[in-house]
Amino acid sequence: MERRTFLQYAAASGLGILSSGCFFKSASSNGTAGNTPLFIPGNSGKLGVLDMSDAPITLNTRAVTLPLIQGKPSPFLIYETQYGGKTFQNPIIRVRRGAQLKARLQNGLKEPTIIHWHGLHVPGVMDGHPRLTIAPGAYYDYEFTVANRGGTYWYHTHAHNLTAKQAYFGLASFFIVEDEDELALRAAMQLEFGVTDLPLVIQDKQFDAAGALVYGSDPMQQMMGQLGDTILVNLTPQPQLNVAPRLYRFRILNGSNSRIYRLAFLRQNKMLPYAIIGTDAGLLDRPYSAQEVFLAPAERVDILFDASGLAAGDEVSLKSLAFNAMDNEMMSGMGGMGRGGMMNGMGRSSLALGAEFEIMKLVVAGKGATALPLPSRLSTIARIDTRGAIVRQIDLSTEGMRWLINGRSFNMDEYPIESRGNTTELWDIQNAQRSMPHPMHMHGFSFQVVSRRNSPEQIRKLAQDSDGRTITDLGWKDTILVWPGETVRIAIDFTHAYKGDQTYVFHCHNLEHEDQGMMVNHRVTAA
Repeated sequence: MERRTFLQYAAASGLGILSSGCFFKSASSNGTAGNTPLFIPGNSGKLGVLDMSDAPITLNTRAVTLPLIQGKPSPFLIYETQYGGKTFQNPIIRVRRGAQLKARLQNGLKEPTIIHWHGLHVPGVMDGHPRLTIAPGAYYDYEFTVANRGGTYWYHTHAHNLTAKQAYFGLASFFIVEDEDELALRAAMQLEFGVTDLPLVIQDKQFDAAGALVYGSDPMQQMMGQLGDTILVNLTPQPQLNVAPRLYRFRILNGSNSRIYRLAFLRQNKMLPYAIIGTDAGLLDRPYSAQEVFLAPAERVDILFDASGLAAGDEVSLKSLAFNAMDNEMMSGMGGMGRGGMMNGMGRSSLALGAEFEIMKLVVAGKGATALPLPSRLSTIARIDTRGAIVRQIDLSTEGMRWLINGRSFNMDEYPIESRGNTTELWDIQNAQRSMPHPMHMHGFSFQVVSRRNSPEQIRKLAQDSDGRTITDLGWKDTILVWPGETVRIAIDFTHAYKGDQTYVFHCHNLEHEDQGMMVNHRVTAA
């Protein structure tokens, strides 16, 4: 794309530079931020926690209305199931490592769909490849062993050319795996799931004046990604969580289509420390102290926040701090562009990518608990042996209004990347200088970050070692954010026990980019 054209699109989509003093609040007609009790998942109903045994479940997709903005009905899509005599909508599925999952997807929509088990190590036929998309009224049966280490995973639609819209309207939820390390952490920190151990999915949405959820489909929005003006946490606008002065675990999922968050806890505009204990595919080796972390679409971060030193009545804001969304891109002439975001045709503008806004308010109430020391060890992370590994170049670029991987758009019948089973590879994922950040997701396998090169300053300052890795690069990953001009090297061990060739996809998890073709087939051939 010509630079002038790119800048016009970037400005229209709210991708401009934002000064550190530029501040936005999540826009909603409810008034002041932080006045709606955060929705906490229970043992049934919306986002209910479904503890699975070996009994099969049926996930029915259907259209519903949810009263999120001033009680006004808004269209959503959900997964619904009956289990143990209870009804669940978008259930948080919780299983033990090694369990057998048996699930039927029953398509009750008027359009095709399929489920992808994001981050799970499963055979290609169980992964939710777009080729497997089923028609309205059809069903698809899943059966696989949950082989992943303990961690916060998720499941969502992966319908061919419909992923972005269906995920935006609600087809997604958590998939939590527990193992011995997870149980040991819970016991050591005296954590209770749903009370002091909370899954939080952050999403940005756009609502019209009648409170209805709307989705833009114009070419510029499809190219840059959907951005909303209302921030939801667990489907709660302007959420407030009352906390005791004690330790809390927040399992945070970026469930947005395209928005990147720079997460920080602030009290009276002062950043508070917290501990990062896990990332996409489970716990880190130990807790790492932090005050901010970037979280791209589909990424997860596991945080321990200690409120034991706060007094009753103290307020803490979980914010997304301002950042330069185009950092490392050649920026001459873009200063201040995109401050107002993109007009949605109804006289309201979305929050620009990189704007500062409040996500959730924490209010300290009740009695405290004895402060517990953080464990010195969380899990063991064996580093992938890359001696003799094949090195593969992955280039992210643009042509016209299309984002490309190695110069290609998605073709269902082409296999641009082939890896041999039971081998190890190093992928150098290089983003073009004239680009935007791309969260790249690998299906079927977790990987480890080896290095970041030519990172923007806002990433370099967070580096933990001479290889440029940040805290969330130190564990197992399935999604990695690559900034303009940056090269991220990852290591992947393609060892598996599945018979025959396995077909997955590798794609950008800016879901509009994915649906527009920023995706390639990745075939792992039999060893």
